[in-house]
Amino acid sequence: MSNETKKEKDLSAWRAEHPSLWVRLNYRLIKGCGQLSAALFVLVAVIITYEVIARYVFTAPTIWSEDISLLCQIWATCLGASWVLQHKALIRIDFLTSMLGERVQKMSDFVALLSIIFFAGFVAYYGFELLAESIAMGSASASMLGLPLWTTKSAIPIGFGLLTLQAILEIFLLFASDYQEHEEVSL
Repeated sequence: MSNETKKEKDLSAWRAEHPSLWVRLNYRLIKGCGQLSAALFVLVAVIITYEVIARYVFTAPTIWSEDISLLCQIWATCLGASWVLQHKALIRIDFLTSMLGERVQKMSDFVALLSIIFFAGFVAYYGFELLAESIAMGSASASMLGLPLWTTKSAIPIGFGLLTLQAILEIFLLFASDYQEHEEVSL
């Protein structure tokens, strides 16, 4: 088992067995969101592959592939964001903070998480307003499928709401005595 796999397993096991019920429930919820997100990205690849074959091999394009693949991609992205934050796998440039002490690193993480909370909370709030407006107006996509837009727009308040809650939890865990380090990702 590689060090990266072991570190991820340790972080996952730590959250899955945490003494706090909220941390354990949150871990399971966000893990499910991550798995659903991965499955939706696979589905997007299958749909696009099917459409390319149908269009260019059989000259029989579908009317549903664009709308459904876009719907899946939006949901996968919104649901996957909280999973990425939970696994501390966000892209970060820590050249300066790594040279400073643990206290500065924690304060840097705190400011970053606070920024995520405000941004994601703002997007979730206004996303909910867009969703309510879309439902009230009965909006549909402009394609031939005419998919109701609430199916797409509902991903915004749900996904960014989960991201906001995950960032709040990460702030509490940041100042807990059992703080977990960030994942190291190498290119």
